[in-house]
Amino acid sequence: TRRQFGLYVDRIPHFHPSEREYIKRVMERYDTRTSRFITREEFFKGLDEMEKNKKDPITRQEIERIKKAFIQ
Repeated sequence: TRRQFGLYVDRIPHFHPSEREYIKRVMERYDTRTSRFITREEFFKGLDEMEKNKKDPITRQEIERIKKAFIQ
C-alpha cells in the first residue's frame, strides 16, 4: 500500500529526506483506486520515467542507487 511503501522508503538510511519525498511523490502516480498496491514493474517504470524527465533533478547513478536499495 502507499503507507507501507512510504514507511519502507523512510527506513532506507542513505537517502536524503528530500529524495525520500521525491520518490514517494513520483510513485503516487501509480496509486490507483482499483489497486491498493504498486508492483515492482510499476516501481521500476516510475524510476525510468524519473530519469527520462529532464525537469526531474535526478541522475542515472541516483536511479541505480534507488533500485539497488529496493532489490536488497
